[in-house]
Amino acid sequence: MTLPFYPGTFPATPRLLARFLPPLAEGVAAHYALQRSRPGDLILDPFGVAPCVALEALGLGRRVLVAGFNPVMRLAVSLAVCPPAMPELRAALTRLGDAPTGRAAADRLERQINGLYQTRCAWCDTSVTADYFDWDAERGEPVEKGYVCQACGGPRTGPTDAADREAARRFLRTGPDYHYLLNRVAALADPDRADAEDALQVYPARTLTAIGSVLLKLDGLDLGRDSDRLLAGPLIAAFDVATSLTQDRPRALTVPRRYREVNFWLALERGLGLVAGQAQPDRTVPLDQLLTDRNTAIHAYSGPARGLAARLPAGACQLVLAAVPRPNQAFWTLSALWAAWLWGPAAAEPLRAVLRRRRYDWAWHVRAVERICRAVRPTLAPAGSLVTLLAEAEPGFTAAVLAGTAAAGFRLAGTALRADTAEMQADWRLAPDRASAVLAPEQQMARALAAMQAALHARGEPSRWPTLQWAAGAGLSGRLAAEGDEALAQLLRAVEAAATSPGALTRLGAAPGDELPNGLWWLADGGAAAPPLAERVELEVWRRLSDGAPVDERDLLPLTYAVFPGAQTPGLGLVRAVLASYGLPLGGGYWQLRAEDQPEARAADLAATLAHLRALATRSALEPAGDNPLAWHEDGRPIYIFVVQSTATLAGPLLGALPAARQRFLVLPGGRVALAEHCLRRDPRLKAAFESGGWNIIKFRHVRRMAADAAVTRATLAPALAGDPVEAAQQLALPEGPV
Repeated sequence: MTLPFYPGTFPATPRLLARFLPPLAEGVAAHYALQRSRPGDLILDPFGVAPCVALEALGLGRRVLVAGFNPVMRLAVSLAVCPPAMPELRAALTRLGDAPTGRAAADRLERQINGLYQTRCAWCDTSVTADYFDWDAERGEPVEKGYVCQACGGPRTGPTDAADREAARRFLRTGPDYHYLLNRVAALADPDRADAEDALQVYPARTLTAIGSVLLKLDGLDLGRDSDRLLAGPLIAAFDVATSLTQDRPRALTVPRRYREVNFWLALERGLGLVAGQAQPDRTVPLDQLLTDRNTAIHAYSGPARGLAARLPAGACQLVLAAVPRPNQAFWTLSALWAAWLWGPAAAEPLRAVLRRRRYDWAWHVRAVERICRAVRPTLAPAGSLVTLLAEAEPGFTAAVLAGTAAAGFRLAGTALRADTAEMQADWRLAPDRASAVLAPEQQMARALAAMQAALHARGEPSRWPTLQWAAGAGLSGRLAAEGDEALAQLLRAVEAAATSPGALTRLGAAPGDELPNGLWWLADGGAAAPPLAERVELEVWRRLSDGAPVDERDLLPLTYAVFPGAQTPGLGLVRAVLASYGLPLGGGYWQLRAEDQPEARAADLAATLAHLRALATRSALEPAGDNPLAWHEDGRPIYIFVVQSTATLAGPLLGALPAARQRFLVLPGGRVALAEHCLRRDPRLKAAFESGGWNIIKFRHVRRMAADAAVTRATLAPALAGDPVEAAQQLALPEGPV
């Protein structure tokens, strides 16, 4: 089950609703579409929460089917695959902004909305329009403002004044705009009205006035063909940024102590950039046409995957490509508000249940995954694949998806977890009858333990809990007797029993009684593990750079991950630490091997360093012995031992059997010191051996300086050897932990 992880690339430009949607890297969906399907094949996205899945599959000439009960997400998919051009968007917004709001020619909607945010420049007292007000929720008033002053420039910030605070107090949650928005979501007698009122609390009162004014005017205007779609996208973007939720990825509707109230019209203008794109032909077709015509096209089904699956022929899909979302009460509740505001209460009806629900635990999630995967199972071709893509893959999430997908009748063919970026990819096939594959509880524990140990053997170094739980979950896939949330409970019980099984695993850096995720896990007996993953990754990246030609990081990453699949998948931070150690950045993501790390140059450098050390020993009336390690003897006994190497592969010297000495030195190129420090931080075994074994790190160039300095003699040797600080390694911030 060793699937090579495919990294993709992080989006270069902001995405609509990016803080709520799965942060799926670009190119990942395309990679699996290329691997698991051919042009003209039908690809189904049963969750419909990552527009890039549809966009990338469509771009490869596939037929794409997206299920989605959330109308906001259907709009996001539509805008991604067929984005409106910026001139169209600007024209539509201009017509909306020019809509009259009074009898005077100057009474326009844009002017009215901006007028809600009038203030005065704190520097020159000129009347200006604020871009935002920062609020102190405990004080219940704005305390700072940001704006651009036409008289003295900007952008500027300054404290609010009494007029600003008085203006803010005039906006209450009792006016017609507030009740208009509330009634769009839930009528007066609606049992969900109290929940809708709670949801509206994440909007400042002035913002609700602005939104209500815009929507009331929009309802009364005929802005031409496709106007709803044109302005719905920027409005969704503005609804998102206009909340008081300040977290990067909010999961609950909780107003923070300090939040920003943005100018809603400015947010609407900026939303154009999140929606606009290159004009594309509209390849949206009805479902019947998509199923009968093999031309590239897409259909976004207005409903859940269960309803869609019932309308599909058996075996119609070659690939089910599922970007599985984490439960997000904040987004789903806001989607209910936004759908009702834009398209009326009926559009939000499928989302009504989320207004009432306040908690989505992993038991709920495993049932949801199982239900959807079971529904789409008959639609998959006999030789087809289900690929699940998880961003934010924390242990509970990975366990829920592994348990739920297997319970739905799928067999895990391969999986990989990149732990430091929390991304899991899994490849599934249709499973035969599961009855003969299930295990008794004690067998489940044994299998989970074997999977954990196998992962540690493969990695060759202590690892974090998310990697071990993922490995155990993969090993137990399809072996659990129960379904739904009980399958998850069985999995978690087996994993905990395996981790705490006496004499099997050990934990480093954790206190007795700590929770399982604390510390790093390792084999109790050390085992016959592979060389540490960090060392193998270092050598592989160096090999890729060693021909001297520029290397694109976007090409190097997937090539590296292909060498280290499944449990061996290295963290992005580790790969980049190696690149920074050996490579010269050329810009645009390209790297080239440093001239001093070319094989011939480094071999000559290593030989010269050893020669310098022998000469220093002779000058200091000590006897050099051995090649490498090189010992300096006094009275026939080693007092200094030097291990000279051009790599940061530390396990051999630190964990190997070297004779006792007063001090031991790792002699490394200067460019390798930061990587060596990183390796010491990520592996407690190496750090403990380094500290207890009397080790120090010195650089090649320091040895050269000592050899060239005639003042370095036996009397001054000790301070000279101690005079090479490794502050450069401390200045380079690198991620902690073995990922």
